[in-house]
Formats: sequence, structure tokens, C-alpha cells
Amino acid sequence: MDNKFKRAALFTALASLSGLTHGASFQLLEQSPAQLGKAFAGTGSDIADASTVFFNPAGMTKLDRLTFTGGLNVVATNADFHDNGSSFSGGDGSTEENGYIPNVYLVAPLSDSFAVGFGVNAPFGLASRFDDQWAGRYSATDSELEVVNLNVTAAWAVSDMISLGLGVNYQTIEATLENQFDSTLGVAPDPSTDSSAKIKGDDDDYILDASVLFTPSESTSIGFVWREGGEFTLDGDASFDLNAACSPGAGYPLPTGITTGTGCYGSLTALQGGITASVKLPDTYTLSFSQALSPSWKIHADIAQTEWSSIKNIAVVTDNGAPVDALNLQYDDTMRYALGTTLGRDGHLQWRFGVALDETPQDNPEYVSPRIPDADRTWLAAGVHWPLSEHISFDFSYAHLFVDEAELDESGATPIGTPTRLAGEFDASVDIIGAQVNWKF
Repeated sequence: MDNKFKRAALFTALASLSGLTHGASFQLLEQSPAQLGKAFAGTGSDIADASTVFFNPAGMTKLDRLTFTGGLNVVATNADFHDNGSSFSGGDGSTEENGYIPNVYLVAPLSDSFAVGFGVNAPFGLASRFDDQWAGRYSATDSELEVVNLNVTAAWAVSDMISLGLGVNYQTIEATLENQFDSTLGVAPDPSTDSSAKIKGDDDDYILDASVLFTPSESTSIGFVWREGGEFTLDGDASFDLNAACSPGAGYPLPTGITTGTGCYGSLTALQGGITASVKLPDTYTLSFSQALSPSWKIHADIAQTEWSSIKNIAVVTDNGAPVDALNLQYDDTMRYALGTTLGRDGHLQWRFGVALDETPQDNPEYVSPRIPDADRTWLAAGVHWPLSEHISFDFSYAHLFVDEAELDESGATPIGTPTRLAGEFDASVDIIGAQVNWKF
């Protein structure tokens, strides 16, 4: 295999790793349909069910019996790309995906001051699918990322006012990323002769979380939570599947200086090779506040920081250590602000409402990735808590995310040095529906 061709195809496939690490939208907040109804305001201070295992383990001391919570969030995303002078044919594109995010939690009080908890959820993930003929096909077609988190936590009530929590998390990460590859190396790019590039990789890690819950009175609670970001080195394979139309004698001359093969450049053997790419996911810090203004009215707030600045460059290398390239992402830390309210007495029908502002870590068009077009967003949410009996209750919530327009202006070059450009705007929106059941034994 010609080394120049191998490096070019690997870079085309692996440049898509920017999708793994771009935008707050792949950091999934949807770990509780009940909290969704408040736009995730008061996540670490409003202790109502076993999802506190994830949002604030210290809050487990506030649950006085064995409690199970299981939920499912359905996330419908849509992003339309409007082309603005891109180099390649194909024009506009779109991706429309439905994601399903389940979560289950169990809290077991062992005494009046000590409790343990267990949880399974998905704190990070993405899915996008563009067709094989859009203008950005050489940057992205299919993208899938899934991080599964297994959480074991413990909480200790130091006093009536202060509880402490500590958790250990085992996380697995799997990624599959695909894009088209110009088999002619820029001589005559055309969807009919494109081949496809694909990478698959996985890894796992153990991470920590720590939290505190401060309740100075029955009507006031304050929570603080730190969650560590995992460090992953994805090991996997890169493959290049040849388009059958690219056969010797197909009529495309080899670029100057290339002597291997005949016909279009894609007539070379399909690419198979091992790769690695390392990424440090961000730590998060969340400060939560809840205040009861009356027996039937509570207000909630969250201020959260995500340390996306841990991701600046991602080095992509082959198994033998040869550098392929470095992805210059230059992420910044982000903030999230949420306000919410709960109307109704505890143990009765309750209504929830919330609004939130959520920042993106990168809005420079030069770095925005078509894998997951992202921008600042505004959340509007509503939900209801329905107690069926003393032991069983249900929560239902809905949220709509208004996403700002994301501008993309990606410059590059073909393997033979011809400049390329992918430019345009993404219009995106997100709708989330969640439902959960709570069972107090």
C-alpha cells in the first residue's frame, strides 16, 4: 500500500474525531425525566428520587427507604445545512435522528446517616447521519458515540445540615465514524466514484465524583457536585471500502508523482489499519439551590461549569506511533444557567417548569464540525409529577431547545494539494420527551 495514500485516507476518516469532542450537545444532561421538567434546575439540591445517585450522591441521605427510579428520554434532533460556496458538489444536507437515553438508579439507606446507591446511565453520546452526496460528505456522513456509565456511590450525613457523597464510576466509550473519500484524489471528485472511510474504536476508564448537600433549614437546600472527566485512548481500526466503479482503466489519470496502480487512484487495495486517538473528557462542577417559598411553591437554580478546555488538540497516530495529524479544536470552558419552579405540595400532583441557557465550547466557524453542528441554546421545559400511591409515582416531561445558527467554514486540501472549503450554516433544533417511574419500597 502506497504510504501517501494510506496517510491521506486515515486522516480523512480520523479527522472526524472532532465530532467526539465538539459541543455541549454530546454531553447528555438527560439523566432524569423528572429533572428535565425544570430544565435541569436544582439538580443537586432538589432531592426527590433515586436519580440523586447521579446528580448529587450526598442527597441519598434524604431518602428514608429503599428507592428505585427508572426513566427513558427520547431526544429528537434535526440539523439542516445550507451550503455557501463549498468546493464540492452536493449542496445542502440534513441529519434527523432520534436518540433513546435510558437510566436506572437504586438507593439503599443502611442507617439514618448512611446510604449507598447504584446507577446506570449514558452521560455522553451523539448520532448524526448525512447522505453520501452532500457537500460535506468528505468530512462526515455517519457518526455514533456512546458512553455508558456504571455508578456506585456512598453518602454520609455528618449532621442534620451537612451530607457528603463520594462515587466511583466505570465508563466505556465506543465510537463509529464514517465519511466518503474522493477516490480520484481531487482529479475528478464525484459521488459516483467516491469510496468510504470508517473508523471504530473503544476504551474504558474509572473516574470519581464528590458532592456535598447543605440544608440550613427545611425550606432551603444547596448542593455542590464535582464529576471527573474520563481519559480515553480509543483503540480500533480504520478501513477504506473501494467503490466498484473505481477500477483500473476507469479513465482517471494518476496525479503527478503517483506511480502505483492504474486508472483512478481508488483502484488501490482497500485500507485496513490500526489506529489510536486519545481524548480527555471534561470535568464538571455544578452548584444548585432550592428554596421553598410556601408549602406548594419551590424555586430552583443551577450554575454549572464544564471544563471543555481540557480538549485543545487530539493527536491521531497509527499503531506503530507514526503521526497522522493533530486536530486543533481549541475548546473553551462553558457555563450553563438554569432556573425552575415546582408547583404543588409534596406527595400530591406537582407541576414543573424551567428555562436554561447553555453555551457551546466553540463557535469559531473554522473549528465547527459537521459531525455535531452545535451552538448556544436556550431550553424551555415543563413536566408533571403524578403520585399513584404512597409507594409508586410517575414523572413526565417535555423540553424544546432553541439552537442558535452554527456557522461552518472548514478549509483543507486534497492529498495532491488542491485547496478545499466546506462553508455554510446549520439550523438545528432539539425536542426531548421523558418519562420515569419511582418506587419506594
